[in-house]
Amino acid sequence: MSISDEIKQRIDLVELIGSYVPLTKAGANYKGLCPFHSEKTPSFVVFPETQTWHCFGSCGTGGDLFTFIMRRERLEFPEALRMLAERAGVQLAPPSPRQQELQHEFEELWQANASAAAQFHRWLREHPAAAEARGYLERRGVTEASIARFQLGYALDDWHALELALTGHSQTNLLDAGLLICNENGSVYDRFRGRLMFPIHDPQGHVVGFGGRVLDDSQPKYLNTPQTPVFDKGRLLYGLHLARPAIRDSAQAIVVEGYMDVVIPHQEGIRNVVAVMGTSLSDNHIDALKNVRDLVLALDPDIAGLRATERGYGVASAAMEREVVPVPTAEGLIRYEERLAASIRVLELPDGRDPDELVRSDRARWDALVAEAPPVVQYFINKTYQQADLTTAHGKRAAVQRMLGFIATLGNSIERSHYLQQISELFRTDERQLRNELEALRRAPRVVSAPPAPREQKVYTDPILEQSRRCLGLLLSDLSAARDVLSVVELDPEMLHDERDRQVLEAIYAHPEADQAEELIEPDGRFDSELRDYVESLRQACIEPQGSPDSFREDLFKTVLRLKRSYLAQQILQLQYAQVQVHQEGSAEQLREIVVLTDQVFQALRAVDQAMLSITYSGRRSAQGQLVNRML
Repeated sequence: MSISDEIKQRIDLVELIGSYVPLTKAGANYKGLCPFHSEKTPSFVVFPETQTWHCFGSCGTGGDLFTFIMRRERLEFPEALRMLAERAGVQLAPPSPRQQELQHEFEELWQANASAAAQFHRWLREHPAAAEARGYLERRGVTEASIARFQLGYALDDWHALELALTGHSQTNLLDAGLLICNENGSVYDRFRGRLMFPIHDPQGHVVGFGGRVLDDSQPKYLNTPQTPVFDKGRLLYGLHLARPAIRDSAQAIVVEGYMDVVIPHQEGIRNVVAVMGTSLSDNHIDALKNVRDLVLALDPDIAGLRATERGYGVASAAMEREVVPVPTAEGLIRYEERLAASIRVLELPDGRDPDELVRSDRARWDALVAEAPPVVQYFINKTYQQADLTTAHGKRAAVQRMLGFIATLGNSIERSHYLQQISELFRTDERQLRNELEALRRAPRVVSAPPAPREQKVYTDPILEQSRRCLGLLLSDLSAARDVLSVVELDPEMLHDERDRQVLEAIYAHPEADQAEELIEPDGRFDSELRDYVESLRQACIEPQGSPDSFREDLFKTVLRLKRSYLAQQILQLQYAQVQVHQEGSAEQLREIVVLTDQVFQALRAVDQAMLSITYSGRRSAQGQLVNRML
């Protein structure tokens, strides 16, 4: 019996959920108001026999005790597992020797960074050399309480001050943490000197790195900790460890671009704000925010900001969870389509002002901008229209193509039709012609390259299709690594969304002797010429710098797991809608069968999530196969 099964046996779901939601008996089951959306009539049902729950109202969610706690407490599975294991009195399995080694390494780095943060903080408060830094914070309106809350500090302008202060840590440990630098001559010295210091925490609250800001005109203006086993700025969001309770309670996160843009809003009581740190929004950032229902991006109002919006939406739409909604057809039937489970909106900052400045000077305007921030697609259409050259046919055409490419990413036909009508009215163009072009874009594979154009032109496809095609492209680029990954993570061709993609994956499975993609596309009757061209386009699309073989395998593992997760999530949503229909029209036995099947798919989904977290947490690619194999 697995640990999760033992926990489920020991915890009564009715009792667990009843500690959060008042429940009343309804036949063999229990009902209450759904804790995940506002309602007046109870539609939330707990099934004691199967130890599952389901909302038959507008949110349509469901699952077991793990999914309830993860959703209610906004936790990842490992955190929910620990919480419920403690409640059930179940001892979690002891870590393996390798896991103990990694944990020890991480703890040493956490302790070194924590000691450095404490020292920087003392220098900021007490050292005469930090007077300029204290004055800067005072001018920016940062209070003593915020200095303490964010543990702001100051690095003395000295080559060895920190190393001499942290005598309890070895030089090797401080080098590994990125606090010291060893140059090519073997000289070791402090990395951060003469800078205002912002400690950076992981979501669990460990200090994992720093951002340091100069107080004069020297460069670089900001200096971050280099990548270490515990620090990767492409995965971390500044302030998330403090913002998590507010994000959980509001189901909303506001993403900004600077340290002070987090400090000041938190100081003013706006505590669901986090920041990227000099990088574009990544799928790892979205993973950290995947349970939000409202994601607000606060970006600079310029062309670069518009392109960042374009990229950010592509990342978010591919990484965020989706839900399936019923859509009536012209024939009076119902079909199911996907849409993002969260809204993504854009807050445009006025007059080039930063969030911290706006919050301090005009809190009411900030609140209004957040409330009125348009959906990202609406924002993109508006800004593209404003920046377009409307005096020429070419300019209009380029703007329309860019808009169509963007709305082609939408999985829901009602949303696509809504924005298509807007474009038709804006440019006084036949909507039917635009619809034909839109559908052609949605069917087309990703464009790898295009002729030079005045502006970057990128054709977008459905993010789910994009996942499938990126996955196949990576598999084709290294068939040896592909076989290793597919031997651990089974990828069923039925999980892919295009018949051509399914044929390609089946060929990879059927021809283990092939070492190069060319061997799969040789004109031997295996593929017709059109499919050979398609395979080549997939392969060419993923010819990119891969880094080390280990980093490529990690990317490949994660890409396959994300695709599998998308498929399982879609299956769950379809089963949940089936539950709604059977609950209204079918028998209790049919309902139980669907609930049991839903639970099985949930378990498979959790296994994928555990595997993804294990790969990320391990920090060692050599352990990936063993880790993933234990999970799946």
